[in-house]
Amino acid sequence: MTIETIKRTIEDFGMIQPGDRVLVALSGGPDSVCLLHALHALVPELGITLHAAHLDHMFRGKESADEARFAASIAGRLNVPFTVGSVDVPAYCRDRGLSAQAGAREVRYRFLQQVCDEAGASRIALGHTASDQAETLLMRLLRGAGLAGLSGIPPVRNNIIRPLIAVTRDEILEYLNAKGLSFVRDPSNASNAYTRNRIRIELMPVLETFNPRIADTLAAEAALLRDENEAMEVQLRSAAGSVMTLGKDNMVLDRAGFEQLHPALKRRLLRAALSTAGAEPADVSSVQIEEALRFLSAAQTGRAMRLPKGLELTREYGRFLLGVAREARECLVELAVPGVTDIPSLGLSVETTFSNGPLPEDRDSGAQENYGWQALFDYDKIRPPLFLRTRRQGDRFQPAGMAGRSKKLQDFLVDEKVPRTKRDALPIVATEQEVLWIVGMRTDERFLPGPGTKQLLLVHVRKAP
Repeated sequence: MTIETIKRTIEDFGMIQPGDRVLVALSGGPDSVCLLHALHALVPELGITLHAAHLDHMFRGKESADEARFAASIAGRLNVPFTVGSVDVPAYCRDRGLSAQAGAREVRYRFLQQVCDEAGASRIALGHTASDQAETLLMRLLRGAGLAGLSGIPPVRNNIIRPLIAVTRDEILEYLNAKGLSFVRDPSNASNAYTRNRIRIELMPVLETFNPRIADTLAAEAALLRDENEAMEVQLRSAAGSVMTLGKDNMVLDRAGFEQLHPALKRRLLRAALSTAGAEPADVSSVQIEEALRFLSAAQTGRAMRLPKGLELTREYGRFLLGVAREARECLVELAVPGVTDIPSLGLSVETTFSNGPLPEDRDSGAQENYGWQALFDYDKIRPPLFLRTRRQGDRFQPAGMAGRSKKLQDFLVDEKVPRTKRDALPIVATEQEVLWIVGMRTDERFLPGPGTKQLLLVHVRKAP
């Protein structure tokens, strides 16, 4: 390894600009010691200043405290400002039900960002190497990951930079030995309890018998896949702009546009929609994504599929909806006749009045926010009490204009192309036995006024203000 390799990596990815203050995460291990020394050597050339930080995770008692003092001594010899912190990570993990690795990662990144802010740094440098990159690719490949996962560890993410990402672990050890630099070893790195360690200890030596430079090869492959992934992301943004929109309560996918996409873009767009709806990538497996794509490819509408994190995917006419699954809202409210009945659960207000004249004009007529629907009935044909409710299984009625033919409410709603997600919330005016009116859609002709009508009942349904 040469300093030039690190300098070239910094330049290739635009990691550092002149005048930057860089916070170096210094664990005391070989990678972090190499990182601090290499950046210190490049300070005059890059025109930067350094600050080092070490977090005692309190996993190993006195040994952890010794590592903190060792890190402080390294920073001191280089005259680099140093910040040390300590967090009881085992307790943190117990309180949150996290694994030791996941908890330590959360705490470490939070600590580094805090120190970065306090020190006035613009970059946080981590010591991930090409060997880490190779192990990450293998680990994700074994678990089953897509192109994004196989892209591995990004050289730059927000204010995080990884100047050693093109350098292998063996090259780092050679550099440290040549410079006579000491470091500490974390005993947990030798434990086979972690998948990454088993890959490093057991799998990598086997692969090296086929390719002695397997770490370099896999790291280069990850870089290639990262470029391919970024190209796909550009296409995804273009596709998302024309296919995916954010509705009031859900994500809306244009069905025709979605079906024209390449399968790879369909997967990505679906994952992007899930992420926007609140599902993390780890929440939804590749198998579930494939099941969802098969569900979306079916021609039948009015069906829904449950997904993790309480989400639901629905096929509708000309579109797909993705949002939080909602339970059917059951409603049954007796109406005051005559009078006004407020129904907060459906956001409606119902006014009933008796009339002997013609159907009055709709006073709201859509010009106001509380737009209303109204219908006129022959009250003598109605068997009170009168209710406003949501639909029930088995509901039938005789839609006006169908010459007295009876029809299932379910079939009527399908024929009218009412989205499945709206059917259970449709307000219905009914008696205990009969459906009088699908509000806003169709009345039952059996209850309409005729030549012999003596008492008219006007029902006016408005959206509550």
